[in-house]
Amino acid sequence: MNVNEELLLELAQSLLEVFRVSRGALHGVFQGSHEAALFEAQGGVIGPGGFNHLGSVLQTAQAIETRRDAAILALNRIQGIEPALGVRVRALVEPVLRLSGDYLRIARETGNAADVLRQTDPTRFQGVVLGQGGLGPEIGRTQAALVTNQINAMSAQLTARGIEPRLIPSTQPALQSVITSIRQLPLDGREAVAKLAGALSSMRLLFSQSLARASLIGRARLTAAILSIEGALVEIGSRLTTPLILINGSEMRRLMGIPDISS
Repeated sequence: MNVNEELLLELAQSLLEVFRVSRGALHGVFQGSHEAALFEAQGGVIGPGGFNHLGSVLQTAQAIETRRDAAILALNRIQGIEPALGVRVRALVEPVLRLSGDYLRIARETGNAADVLRQTDPTRFQGVVLGQGGLGPEIGRTQAALVTNQINAMSAQLTARGIEPRLIPSTQPALQSVITSIRQLPLDGREAVAKLAGALSSMRLLFSQSLARASLIGRARLTAAILSIEGALVEIGSRLTTPLILINGSEMRRLMGIPDISS
């Protein structure tokens, strides 16, 4: 294979960092952080000391974008050296690029909505303090901890204070869709890992399909590239809950028409 091994290593390193952030290493990928950012933009406070959740969301988005851009740059360089192989490798990693792209899109929507609410309703929730894990003393990423659910639980109290009991006021119909987008995010670390596992499963399927369709020479090059990426990911030290095995050896030999002597 003619592709520079350093490019494959760069791609693997970038993918690993995307994996790490996407599985919840940074809090800005979670639903709760996005809802809290919108609540704080309207004067509300989360926890006794408060927190800048929008800053966390934007910091996470920047981290994802930097790592995603590095992966795309490596893919572009691979494609420049071996176009056919580059196209196949890009198709293989597309599920992870799409997942990270979704996180970026939703972060932008949340940031834009927070900017609008800060201008139009900066004191709407002034004096309202919500818990970090619900209305009790516990702290956690649960359904009860979501700002929308805490607001629902305080509906009567908020209404009595003249506050509409909803995160996005009805006077902002153009912003209502951001809640739908936020619902696409993981609630907690377990859901984040599950989303990443789904992307990895799609990568495995795409690899199998691409390998089966490729010519003998194409199969050898694609296999070498994938093994290089996978080996680099393992060597770099991934601690993902989902094992990083893009395709097992027996399946690879079957697709390449090589007898599996282990069976």
